[in-house]
Amino acid sequence: MKFTDIQQKEFIEASDGKMLGFVNDAQISKETGMIESFFLAEPKKMLELFSGNRPTVMIRLSDIKVIGKDVVIVQSKGVEHG
Repeated sequence: MKFTDIQQKEFIEASDGKMLGFVNDAQISKETGMIESFFLAEPKKMLELFSGNRPTVMIRLSDIKVIGKDVVIVQSKGVEHG
């Protein structure tokens, strides 16, 4: 799967079905060259529409449960807000 393919999928939290956002960056291991985690831009809220700063969510690759055709399901313990 290409990085651009994963960027088009919505990330959803398994425990409550909440949309976490879309991938805008990834963390790569220097040793293996493999992706370790994804960084998501949270969906914009009304007050953030004109703000350049959007909260970021980090999802570890190990906490992804399912990669589907349109969405990625994530375990809640893997969600870190930054």
